[in-house]
Amino acid sequence: MNRPSLGQLFEERANNFNLIRVLAALAVIYGHAGAITGQGPADFFLRSVGHKFIGGVAVDVFFVLSGFLITSSALSQRGLAYYATSRLLRIYPALIVCVLLSVFLLGPALTALDLGTYLHSRQTWIYLWQNMSAWNTQYELPGLFLMNRDHAVNGSLWSLAVEVRLYLIVLVFLWAGLLTSRSAFNAVFVMIMAISLARPEAWAPLIQYDNHRDVTLMFLIGAFMWINRADIPMNPAAVVLILIFASALHKTPYFGLAYTLALPYFVFVAAYLPGLSWFNRAGDYSYGIYLYGWPCQQLALMWWPTSSNLANTAQSSLMAFSMALLSWHLIEQPAMGLKKRLLRSATVPTPVTAESK
Repeated sequence: MNRPSLGQLFEERANNFNLIRVLAALAVIYGHAGAITGQGPADFFLRSVGHKFIGGVAVDVFFVLSGFLITSSALSQRGLAYYATSRLLRIYPALIVCVLLSVFLLGPALTALDLGTYLHSRQTWIYLWQNMSAWNTQYELPGLFLMNRDHAVNGSLWSLAVEVRLYLIVLVFLWAGLLTSRSAFNAVFVMIMAISLARPEAWAPLIQYDNHRDVTLMFLIGAFMWINRADIPMNPAAVVLILIFASALHKTPYFGLAYTLALPYFVFVAAYLPGLSWFNRAGDYSYGIYLYGWPCQQLALMWWPTSSNLANTAQSSLMAFSMALLSWHLIEQPAMGLKKRLLRSATVPTPVTAESK
């Protein structure tokens, strides 16, 4: 029996991307609970597997899906102007509102400083610009959460700066012809993977932090899976073999390799499990949950300082989901509607495809 390829499933079957992203966003909150509260125990993935905490796994999931879908968008027949506009309208409206609320609502309400000192602090405006632009990340606002264990207002924003840079790298790859030549892309991909897995320190001059390198690799794997989607068979039974392979390498120096190769396949098998696509009708609340998760955890700790990690997770998840509902219906969905109007008014150029050369 021939198994469908990833490309066939993408074309023919509804996906579970929204559900996976929402679960990943909630997993980030759960994973951050220990850092927020300063209490144990560690999350279940870190306790049982030990490679990284569950929030890191969840962010890897985000970047695998992003690499896949962003590469698809860049290679679509809608053109580069539409690609750039789509990325801007998906990332920035909700991010800008979140940062503005943090700086001009949360900050004045909670700062230990007087309002004038807070507003005149250079740190306030650095936070506003760097986080709103998503070109860098500033974690603290003057006088906020000083009684909490961690003073960061939003410790999740680092990934958006990485994401924006990867959008630009996709454009560079497209301009260089790497995305339109499967053989060229695959050769570069194999070289990058080999260096990253054998000599990860080689990227230190370009990528300062390990987690930035990890998510960049996951994004590139997602791009690889789009470029080669027609030749990647999707077989749920293969997950068992992959688990056996990963288990055999557990607690060895090679487990990181097993994790890096296994997670993307798991994600796409889960993305096309039948019976779950109904969730797509609800909307995509994952970005809002991710944006507001950490600030809500800080607020939950401030209001309920003796809460356990699980209690902090539950409290902040409810608050973050409420903010995500507002963000989706008032900001993100209208911005995506604007994107669709731009598409209808745009001239459709010649399609670009990734063919083997």
